[in-house]
Amino acid sequence: MKRTTKGSGKTIDKKVKKTIKAGPEKPADTKIEDVQKMVELLQIHQIELEHQNQELRIAQEELEVSRNKYVNLFDFSPIPYFTLDKEGIIREVNLSASKMFGVERGKLIGKRFTTYIPPGERDAFTSFFDTVFKSPEKHSLELKVMNKDKRVFHVLLEGVELNDTLQEDRNCQVALIDLTEYKRVEDVLKAYSEELKVLNATKDKFFSIIAHDLRSPFQSLLSTTEMLAARIEDLSQEDIMLVSKGLNDNLTNLHGLLENLLHWSLMQRNMLEYKPVTLNLHDVVDKVIEISNQSAVKKNITLSNNVDAGVSVYADADMLRSVVQNLIVNAIKFTRPEGRITVSSADKKSYVEVSVRDTGIGIESERASKLFNMNTISTTNGTGGEKGTGLGLPLCREFVERNNGNIWVESEPGKGSKFTFTLGKPVS
Repeated sequence: MKRTTKGSGKTIDKKVKKTIKAGPEKPADTKIEDVQKMVELLQIHQIELEHQNQELRIAQEELEVSRNKYVNLFDFSPIPYFTLDKEGIIREVNLSASKMFGVERGKLIGKRFTTYIPPGERDAFTSFFDTVFKSPEKHSLELKVMNKDKRVFHVLLEGVELNDTLQEDRNCQVALIDLTEYKRVEDVLKAYSEELKVLNATKDKFFSIIAHDLRSPFQSLLSTTEMLAARIEDLSQEDIMLVSKGLNDNLTNLHGLLENLLHWSLMQRNMLEYKPVTLNLHDVVDKVIEISNQSAVKKNITLSNNVDAGVSVYADADMLRSVVQNLIVNAIKFTRPEGRITVSSADKKSYVEVSVRDTGIGIESERASKLFNMNTISTTNGTGGEKGTGLGLPLCREFVERNNGNIWVESEPGKGSKFTFTLGKPVS
């Protein structure tokens, strides 16, 4: 029994010792729980980080898509775009700008934008460029630019400073809106408008001539023929000859006027066909002098043809005849009795000069500069009281120019006038 008791005591001591040893194990459990919580937190943070990384990847992809869209919009925009720094150096350029200037993008970058602006336009661009960097608003300027082949474009520049850039340097973006075609159409419309004004003015002059210059001679003819019909038996032979001379003069003037009006009308409607042929100038002048000589004889004016017999020209026969006739009739009108009128020619390298010189009253320089202009038609009575419409000389200019020539006048009051025009030579 004693053995048993001793043995039991030892067993109890062991259990007590185990119990005592087991006592401090509770703090270790607490650390494990803390570690588990830390692990759980770390796992949560890891999940959050993974979500954030996913969001960053999505944002980066969206940013890349947006960047690609911007690049595509910038590169393939039909409007030329340039990004310029504060010094006006090209930093970026799109395909449309490269195409307009005819230079590869890589070769444009680094060059001054003013390289492609005509010298006369650079001051305007400099002022515009400075304003872009002084004010945040968009600014515009109409300007001319030129490509590498010196082809000029009329453009509208629109510039704005780029404030949202990540770069430290200040840049601006400039767009070029091509107005070249628009300006061409605008110029054409302006030309048409001016032409329409001229045509309207000419039309008004035409109606004025019909209303006044045709009406007056017909009234004179009517009254003269009425008098003849009523008093023919009472008139002497001398009176009848005097009346007949007056009738002939009036009818001659009317015929010349109607001829000019007819030619002018056909010219305005582009119905007068241009038919150039090789003509002997001496023969043409001879025929015109033969027709006009009667009027010259009445004023004792000498008409001379000094054109060399071998001179030939390449011109429309009807137009040439009309020009020579109008110039001779005009010379007779403003030459005093006993005067002289000479038609001559001068052979130049590629053309022939034809001159009609008179010893008439001459023309003031201010009036001489307006003689060939249809818009400034004026009439002056001749030395014998002859009347006219002022259509003859403008018509001469139109006919001469239709034959690829020029016409001008040299005159001094009291010393006569010299009208000269040019004609081409026959094609050999």
